[in-house]
Amino acid sequence: MDMFEKIERTRHFGEAFMLWIWYHSVMDDTLFYLSDNTTLALAIDNQMTLEAKLAEAEKSVLSGGAPAESQEAYEGLRQGKIVSQAKLRVQRDEKEWVFVFAASSMTMSGLKIPALMTKAEDEKLYERQALIEEIDGLMRGLYEKFLSIRLDAEAWKTEKENIHNWMVRQGQEAD
Repeated sequence: MDMFEKIERTRHFGEAFMLWIWYHSVMDDTLFYLSDNTTLALAIDNQMTLEAKLAEAEKSVLSGGAPAESQEAYEGLRQGKIVSQAKLRVQRDEKEWVFVFAASSMTMSGLKIPALMTKAEDEKLYERQALIEEIDGLMRGLYEKFLSIRLDAEAWKTEKENIHNWMVRQGQEAD
């Protein structure tokens, strides 16, 4: 199996990961605890795109305020749409990163890093690189936590039921 086929066969993991992030950011007050005892706050910021799985042309782009908690977002879930991308805000200690996360490719774009503390010009490059590596590590840690649940049949059954019940409740509130 070539790399392209592997990506296509596992693309749904990114979509499930985004739904898992959405669910936990709403249900757990944005706090995530990683396996290395790191705590981070993660919230869907002011932009979110939902797409119909079978009809790619059907897309809902929600922006402004808190789109992840809007009636339109929950209605999209009820219609079977998936979160294809969202602007995420991640905080750890006093550092904050903001970026758009694409579910299918699991990539970040438009990354805004925390303010640089270094004054020397030649040191700023290293600090920027360290901040980029830090957010990459945080997202990898978050994905690792998701996968530990997703690949455990019993844990995933419970998690899937919780997410499904949340989606049903939100859909009923949207009515």
